[in-house]
Amino acid sequence: MERLIRANADEINRLRQVIRNTAGARWRGPEDRERHAAACAEFHQNYARLAFPGGYANALKRLAEHDPDTLDVALTFLEVRPYFFRSGYMWKTLLKRVQRVSMGAKQHARLQKILDAYAAYRATRDG
Repeated sequence: MERLIRANADEINRLRQVIRNTAGARWRGPEDRERHAAACAEFHQNYARLAFPGGYANALKRLAEHDPDTLDVALTFLEVRPYFFRSGYMWKTLLKRVQRVSMGAKQHARLQKILDAYAAYRATRDG
């Protein structure tokens, strides 16, 4: 799952780069405008599928239902901490949501490591 999350983040970043690469030329003519529009469409068409395995909206719903499989995927996402468009917002939302889910000792230990790492990150960033 870790490999999938990283590969999906790389693909989102690649799609965003295509948008950036075509953005400046979109005013040159219809072909360039169409190339940029196609890049935007491809990004938007694939984002939800790539951002979180099984879909981000579905994950939030399943976490609210205390689904243990979704909890494991969410914990993996939090551990990996992928970097892509809007991933920081997703990360913080998932962190809040997983804390509301009942979990076993192993999952709780994983969450505690995530919280400790986040606290250390915040300490270096704020100080």
